[in-house]
Amino acid sequence: MKERMNRREFMTKSASAVLGAGFAAKTGFSFNLNQTQQSRVIEVTHPDAVLEQRRVDKNVVRKMLQRGMHALTKSEEPWSRFLNPDDRVGLKINTLGRPVLFTHHELIQAMVEELKDFGIKENNIIVWDRWEHHMLACKFTVNTSDHGVRCYGTESRDPSVKRIDPEVFYTSDFDNPEDREGGTASLFSSIFTRDCDKVINMAILKDHNSSGITLCLKNLAYGISNNNSRFHKPAHIGPFIADFCAQPLVRKKVVLHLIDGLEGCYDRGPVPDSPRVLFSPKKIWLGTDPVALDAVGFRVIDAKRKEKGLPALKESEGYWSGPRPVDHIELAAKKGGGTSDLDRIKIEKICL
Repeated sequence: MKERMNRREFMTKSASAVLGAGFAAKTGFSFNLNQTQQSRVIEVTHPDAVLEQRRVDKNVVRKMLQRGMHALTKSEEPWSRFLNPDDRVGLKINTLGRPVLFTHHELIQAMVEELKDFGIKENNIIVWDRWEHHMLACKFTVNTSDHGVRCYGTESRDPSVKRIDPEVFYTSDFDNPEDREGGTASLFSSIFTRDCDKVINMAILKDHNSSGITLCLKNLAYGISNNNSRFHKPAHIGPFIADFCAQPLVRKKVVLHLIDGLEGCYDRGPVPDSPRVLFSPKKIWLGTDPVALDAVGFRVIDAKRKEKGLPALKESEGYWSGPRPVDHIELAAKKGGGTSDLDRIKIEKICL
């Protein structure tokens, strides 16, 4: 990294106290984001983005990305608002839904081509996720060489693959002690802390049997750190996601958020067992406010569930035979991470 941050800047501690409704009282950083401000979300739709048999048109997808970025920045050089040509740029994708649903190759390739045209060197682009074996199941090819776009994961079933930064961690004892993997610290991926100067968050549109949805916020919290299974129960999952995404390193380094809504999953996520639970909005959403993006995506998934005669996510049974909390969006807003109120989110729709 150009700036090697010290460990203290990234570390925060969370208290184990609980204040009503599963909200953890935490010490640490607070952000004075104006909660009355309006957030912008760019929604781009193209009727030919996804064709029969789930075929995605890569040329259409690139046009969608281009138009979305121009609308977001109101600039003819949109990438200059976020990046420098000498940056090492990480594309944090989501492959947990392997092999049925994951960040589309075509959208990733469109992003790569846009970054290259801006001047980012090909080998300074890193496509990554937490689990390398998930990426392999989604037909990504590992490349750790000094040629071409790099592509690899933080961890794998292969014990020799463990790209973890022991100096940068999130710690909290507000968790499930029986699910801890060696303590109360969750170490950051060294891909995030050491290999990338900037990160673009490329989430997928889908529900989740624990948190309710898995969009921008969850793609970061559970994708960047290890030892996080300890937060996978209702009282802990929302506070963890909100607290983790409020960390200064995450706020600073993740410069752009995107939801891949070319296809989505409205039920049985995050690892859908069949394409029958998929739908095809043929959209992408872009923005700099991950809370606003998640609020918009949450509404889209719930609307699809209603259309299919399913209960709303907050009323549906999750992994623990109880309702899914879906509380991390509002908790993240309270931590200063963005806007969760749909009345204060300006959705700019572009239909190509």
